[in-house]
Amino acid sequence: MFVIALTQSIRSVLFTLIPAGIITFLAWAIAGSAYASTTDPFRGATWIFLGAHAVPFHIHIPPSGVEGWFTYLPLGAMALPAIGIANGARKTLDRTNSDISVWLFSTCYVALITLLSLLSSNYDIYISWYWALLFSTPFVFAVSFFSINQFRFTQSIVYLVKIWSVLLGFAAIAMGISLLINLRTVHQLTTVLQPGFIGGILLLLLTILYIPNFLISTVAYLTGAGFAIGRDTLISPLTFELGKIPALPILGALPTGRHPLYLVAALLVVALGALLAIWTIDKGHLVLRQTIALFIISTFVVAYLGSGSLITYELGTVGPSLWKFPLLISAEFLLGVGLVRLLPLIGRK
Repeated sequence: MFVIALTQSIRSVLFTLIPAGIITFLAWAIAGSAYASTTDPFRGATWIFLGAHAVPFHIHIPPSGVEGWFTYLPLGAMALPAIGIANGARKTLDRTNSDISVWLFSTCYVALITLLSLLSSNYDIYISWYWALLFSTPFVFAVSFFSINQFRFTQSIVYLVKIWSVLLGFAAIAMGISLLINLRTVHQLTTVLQPGFIGGILLLLLTILYIPNFLISTVAYLTGAGFAIGRDTLISPLTFELGKIPALPILGALPTGRHPLYLVAALLVVALGALLAIWTIDKGHLVLRQTIALFIISTFVVAYLGSGSLITYELGTVGPSLWKFPLLISAEFLLGVGLVRLLPLIGRK
């Protein structure tokens, strides 16, 4: 049982590590290495692998000496290890017919992540093994659990998924329109970087992987809470305080000033709250209360996933606020629920 679990965990690790290795070897072959060391692409592949599991990095950039935490990691990159973990868990279960072997597989996978964090750390990029253990364990065990069990989701979870699907879908449309309007700025940012053909492909891949992060920030902007790109910055319909920004072409879609009229988009959240109240009229108060509770909890989770730090002090805060965004969007959502539930009662009185 242990041999099967260990074998499948190694295969699942390689499922993500091999593509990461191809990317780093390609970049290393084209750009070269500052120290001409062949270990650089191996370390780079491991760092990409760990980043895909949302493991934070502490980075020191020579020769400037700038250092800080890199925790604003692309959420889209988590899809590849999730597929590898799910396949490994199912194969382990098929070969052993035991749930215990799946948990053994997950334990081996987490142990390999911890080992790789120890082996890949150096003075410039350091990954604490306990952070690797802390951040990877919930992700690995959750994916393994959901991959081997069939679920019939409750109505509250179905409603929650619908609500977030509408919010993120609307944010995607808004971000796409903004990109088209500011296409010239996006082109200028790409020209300044001069990534070349292969570098352009890698830059496009990185941008695609960061799209979930940008969608969360777009939702925060449209609800009025706004988001930050650096310390003491805030981009919202009512406030525009922007400092240095990373040289990513997709950031050309950022607004160029205050746009109070964009607060109209917050009515979408109010409308979704009203829709939930209408959907649950015949379901009883329990389904409504459960969905509201799940939505409020999910807003804090989404805010956490969409925020982080980009190494330098100036970019130490990126993404929506961990408290302002959840509180504001929850208030707007509850307003919609209250309008549908209370207005009929006021009318009767």
